[in-house]
Amino acid sequence: MHTDLYRLLVEHSLGLMCIHDLEGVLISINPAVAYSLGYSPEDGSGRNLRDFLAPAVRRRFDDYLRRIQENGHDSGMMRLLAKDGSERLWMYRNTLYQRQEGDPWVLGHALDITERVRIEKELQEAQGALRKSRDELAARVEERTAELRAANQRLMTEIQQREQAEEELLRARKLESLGVLAGGIAHDFNNFLTVVQGNTELAKLQLESGHPVKHVLEQISEACQRAAFLSSQLLTFAKGGSPVRQIASVAKVIRDAVNLVRSGTAISFEVHLAQDLWCAEIDAGQVGQVLHNILLNARQATVETGIIEVRAENIVVQRPGVEPEPCVRISVRDYGSGIPAEILPRIFDPYFTTKPSGSGLGLAMAYSIISKHGGHISVASKLGDGTVFTIELPASQATPPAQEPVTEILHHGSGRILVMDDEEHLRVLLERVLAAIGYEVRCASDGAEAIAIYEAETAVRRHFDAIILDLTVRGGMGGLETATRLRELGTTAKLIVSSGYSDAPVVADAPQFGFDAVIPKPWTPIQLSEVIRRVLVQDPERKK
Repeated sequence: MHTDLYRLLVEHSLGLMCIHDLEGVLISINPAVAYSLGYSPEDGSGRNLRDFLAPAVRRRFDDYLRRIQENGHDSGMMRLLAKDGSERLWMYRNTLYQRQEGDPWVLGHALDITERVRIEKELQEAQGALRKSRDELAARVEERTAELRAANQRLMTEIQQREQAEEELLRARKLESLGVLAGGIAHDFNNFLTVVQGNTELAKLQLESGHPVKHVLEQISEACQRAAFLSSQLLTFAKGGSPVRQIASVAKVIRDAVNLVRSGTAISFEVHLAQDLWCAEIDAGQVGQVLHNILLNARQATVETGIIEVRAENIVVQRPGVEPEPCVRISVRDYGSGIPAEILPRIFDPYFTTKPSGSGLGLAMAYSIISKHGGHISVASKLGDGTVFTIELPASQATPPAQEPVTEILHHGSGRILVMDDEEHLRVLLERVLAAIGYEVRCASDGAEAIAIYEAETAVRRHFDAIILDLTVRGGMGGLETATRLRELGTTAKLIVSSGYSDAPVVADAPQFGFDAVIPKPWTPIQLSEVIRRVLVQDPERKK
């Protein structure tokens, strides 16, 4: 999934993207070269970038190669020759990439600014002509001075608006790139966390109560839990994290967020929730994170003995041409210094922040999450009178499902389980945990190997009770395709999908994709044993 998204990003980029070696030989180039310069990607691959430079600047190419090797990056302007012989001006920023194996590569990204420079030059010439004309005719046309000044101001405004639009486009591309990168990082991060947390919990279970090392292991487990939360935030920040929706109590989500933020402060939180507040079909974790960010902003804007008001009520939203929609309206009000009017329209923009240490992603993420829930978020503020954030979420008349009691018990059982994961450390951990709680385990590194093991074991009537499949396998058959093949082979084993992509559709609705259960990464041995116990207890064949 990561590779496909990255390929789509490169192939549809309006900018020129390429990879070349330290001699300048092009290894790869994206399709933008076709409509920008007239070449096909095949025309460029294998040729030296120097060949595409305008003759007047080719002598400086060696200086460019030296700079990028010494500094690790280089940026500036370059003139490239189009296939028709015309010259195009490009703004580039290239970075040296040190590979684990093989020689370094240079990753290049450039934007065609020929038209922009031409327009700016024309504007400069027009402005120069305007100033000259104004000086020559000032004595005769004094009555038109105000009109000329107004026209000049409009021209400057248009230039500023154009520059701002270009900046916003660059921000959008940066956020899109961050999303692709973060998805892969979070997946790998969750794999590592599973190994650390799983082995830590396994070690804790083997120690007697009161053992001095057990306290250290508990600290590691707590750190892993915080890291797992950070991983989920990373997905949410970068990709907007597709909501995993369930009917949830909005009142509980609000109370949990308030309790988290009010800790360690003397600020008074006044919470007013309608007694019959409706529920909503939401991702409680994501909406809770939105409220946490807004409440944290309110706390930072409030003096130590101040007040923050949190309200929630049931409303019916009326929009032209649309049926009335029941919603839950949540408002968070602080009485801080307020937000300047010129800043307010940009408050939800990515990377916009007024805090020295801020990332500018908190409110942008909040806007993205609420939008993906079909809701609406807005802000109103006045200098000296505080700020009010308002969220409207589509309501549901359904009630949240009863929560099964959470038990911190390592469930033992019996039976045969097939495990497929491309991470060796995870396979070893799974085999160790499952064997410790009574199961016979076979392991495979990808889907093809898992199917081969399944067919061989089935041929000698050694059936599996459950099969755990990693959703994503680099360079091999992943969990979804493997599950489909196993169903075609007529398996009766319970299929469990495991993934570090918490926002994957399969994780959100496993039964729709043919799975009986899901075990998100990172997991603990107790959580793993509970999932297996649940799916096997529900198997009527095992009850006979």
